[in-house]
Amino acid sequence: MKKLLICALLGGAIGAIVAKFQGGSGEQDSSSPMAPAVAGGVAAGAFFGLLLARRSRKAAKAAAVPVALAYAKKMGDVALEAAQTAAEAAGPLVEQAAEAIGPFLDEARERIAA
Repeated sequence: MKKLLICALLGGAIGAIVAKFQGGSGEQDSSSPMAPAVAGGVAAGAFFGLLLARRSRKAAKAAAVPVALAYAKKMGDVALEAAQTAAEAAGPLVEQAAEAIGPFLDEARERIAA
């Protein structure tokens, strides 16, 4: 939107300058070409600004993909390290739980076999 407005203002100014130079003499009458020239300049500038804004949005979208991939890779590495640390910390607890449940498993096997 900003580029559209800036280009519209520049186009209007250019249209006014062109109309002033094409007018020749400094007199202004009812058939002055100033208004149509300014309007044409504004329209052309707005169109050019719209194209620039659209192009910059597409470029920003394309640039965001590598950034997002790099961020995802970094977060994946952090998550992998956290999972490895959690697994190492949980190892002794899992072994302790397996030792505690061992007698119950032996008793269950005996009941099933009987």
